[in-house]
Amino acid sequence: MKSVLNVARDSYFSSCCFACAIEKASLQPGQDCVAIAFEDLCKRFDLFLSRKNKQGERQRGLLILDRSAQETSLQKLSRDFRTVGTKWGVLRNLADTPMFVDSKSSRLVQLADHVAHAVFRRFNAGDAQYFDIIASRFDESDGVIHGLAHKHSGKYPCPCPACLSRRLARTGERNGVTVG
Repeated sequence: MKSVLNVARDSYFSSCCFACAIEKASLQPGQDCVAIAFEDLCKRFDLFLSRKNKQGERQRGLLILDRSAQETSLQKLSRDFRTVGTKWGVLRNLADTPMFVDSKSSRLVQLADHVAHAVFRRFNAGDAQYFDIIASRFDESDGVIHGLAHKHSGKYPCPCPACLSRRLARTGERNGVTVG
């Protein structure tokens, strides 16, 4: 597991990871955690591509997902995100609807499975040994970790890297010093 995650950590310098951890207890009755996570990840990827485009790197993104029973519903959601929009607006940088492949046939999807497992272990079991290997690979800009989302009840100040980076950005604090 660690040697595979080291591949993600040591990969091409501009590659990055995206993940969304959802505490099921924070969901309203009837909410679909897969749909919520998919919408969140699509928007984060779209924002990443928007930033790249503003930096002069004209790119469009393609989502490649592991085959699942939710393939049809995720394709429909993806089309809706590009036309009707997400709760944050229309996605403009995705080239097409997601492609679905069997993870047994794709080392890249297997790598994504390892990243997902590392995130799951960090948020579900409090085991950060795998997550810490790839923590620096989540999309980040201006001190905020945009590539990692944590959906929780908000009843407590969460110390995870994603929540902490957003909280520090809102307060203007970095490295213990208030900025601005």
